[in-house]
Amino acid sequence: MNIEFITTDNHRKSIALFFTGWGMDATPFRHLHISCDLAIVWDYGNFDFDTSTLGKYQNIYLFAWSFGVFAAAAFLSRYPHLPIVFKMAINGTQFPIDDSRGIPRNLFSATRDNLTERSLMKFHRRICGSQAKYAQWSAMLPSRSIQSLHDELVAIDKAASSGIYARHWNKVIASKFDLIFPFENQLNGWEGLCDTLEIEETGHHLPDDFATLINGNIINKQLIKQHFGNSLNGTYDRNATVQHKIASNLYDLWKSTIGINSDSAILEIGCGTGFLTRLYTPTAYPSHLVLNDLCHVPTVTLNLNVTDYQFIEKDAELLEFPPQSFDYIVSSSAIQWLENLPLLFNHLHSWLNPGGAIVISTFGTNNMKEIKDNIKISLNYKSVKWYCNEIKRNFDIVLIREESETMTFGTPLDVLRHIQSTGVNSINSTRTPSGTLRRLLKDYPNIDGRFPLTYNPIYIIATKK
Repeated sequence: MNIEFITTDNHRKSIALFFTGWGMDATPFRHLHISCDLAIVWDYGNFDFDTSTLGKYQNIYLFAWSFGVFAAAAFLSRYPHLPIVFKMAINGTQFPIDDSRGIPRNLFSATRDNLTERSLMKFHRRICGSQAKYAQWSAMLPSRSIQSLHDELVAIDKAASSGIYARHWNKVIASKFDLIFPFENQLNGWEGLCDTLEIEETGHHLPDDFATLINGNIINKQLIKQHFGNSLNGTYDRNATVQHKIASNLYDLWKSTIGINSDSAILEIGCGTGFLTRLYTPTAYPSHLVLNDLCHVPTVTLNLNVTDYQFIEKDAELLEFPPQSFDYIVSSSAIQWLENLPLLFNHLHSWLNPGGAIVISTFGTNNMKEIKDNIKISLNYKSVKWYCNEIKRNFDIVLIREESETMTFGTPLDVLRHIQSTGVNSINSTRTPSGTLRRLLKDYPNIDGRFPLTYNPIYIIATKK
């Protein structure tokens, strides 16, 4: 495998690792503007990879396209230690040569055995699906020799025959009019192997699509800080009625399950304007309180009946504390914005005193489903099952509960204004084309003339093992 870093920044801790299709190099992808570092992987004549080049990254978002899906699956099998936080496959399967789950054997063999400049041109036209798209694509074609492309097909055939590298993926895109991987084969190839399968009325995606697809599935901390910072200056408290109710529910569950001991040391992650903070401080009267948020929130410390508190304006994933520093670590409606939740839960376990507890609310896979179903843009929310499996590694689960809260609005535009005013905006100008927003406003679902927005809170209370 070859790798080319398109963008690098010494201060960034996250990278999008993109596995291209067969016959590619980095040329068609050098123009992509991504909100984290970006590296392009191509040429599967061998499956060796120097993972030391990824050593500085805490979070790796893996994207794979076409034959790159199989190469990425092999990569995941060979290097399981890497901090992969998200995996997305586009127009491919983990079974590259398969009559029912990939490219049919006779078609693959014919491509390999009869490869010429002319047949390669026909292949690129099939990728594009139309003459107009081919005209654009031909201006940025990879520069590879016929022999290297033939050798790559031979290597893919050998690797595919030697073992199955199937892994469970977070998200998959399958296109109905794909002329490379048959649509039905894509559906068959992903049965039971992904969290979300999105079907699109498109052909085989081209590089111009990938900036939107990648940016739409990575967490941009700077943008989050900007959105919440804007909303916290007046609009958040007035509009975040669901978040306020969730904080109140979490507090009630905390009291009714494990109780709240006074004079405890408490860390709150993502405190915001203090919905939860102002509920527990009069009861717990913490001996030491650390409040954290990505944004500067001057109002959160107002009227707190606590003599020893500290506010840390910082990405929660960069916090550092000595082991056994807190009795409770709490968070309401915040951790869905973090990239590496398994690492976070390891840290929480370390920071808790023996017998300490986590008290957390977050959101599940149906959160803002109306947005996700309509324009296919959403945070990559985790399921209750995922949280159960992850948390029980280090904690005894006292309670984990999933609920649904639906707000209704007079117009779709009112929905978008609500999202903007609360900062919970997964739709943004840097990754969402204006045409997508117009489609959302036009096709937004309604119930008896009202326009719903679903929140899907998950409540978690667990004690340190």
